[in-house]
Amino acid sequence: MEGQIELVDYLRQIGRKNFNILDYIPTGSEKAIRRSDLVKTCGLPDRYVRNAIALARREIPILNLQRGRGYFIPDMNDEEDRKKLIRYVRQEESRLKHIGWSLKSARQTLRNCGIDWRTEGEKKKQGKGKKKHKKDAA
Repeated sequence: MEGQIELVDYLRQIGRKNFNILDYIPTGSEKAIRRSDLVKTCGLPDRYVRNAIALARREIPILNLQRGRGYFIPDMNDEEDRKKLIRYVRQEESRLKHIGWSLKSARQTLRNCGIDWRTEGEKKKQGKGKKKHKKDAA
């Protein structure tokens, strides 16, 4: 968003260029850590910890099950953690499916109104900062 500092910029600003949230998230569900504890341990605001977790999840599964005790990386040598990873994948797939169904009616409403949601916002963004050519000024 405009005017908001990005996570990487924030970390650079406070002198933590090599910060990696994975250094603070334990392996194994028995060692799970609550986000509030991550915030205290990392010394970062909650929002930045959430963003760091979201980015790290692109590389490695970080679980925080609905009834869990905090965040952890599943220990694939532990049968219970493997089951938790399976449960997590099923939970997220279900969530994804429900989001898809919710979006279906929203997309259809936009189509019915002749609005292409994929390009509507881009037109406004492209218009900003464009210089007018002399022949356009007339």
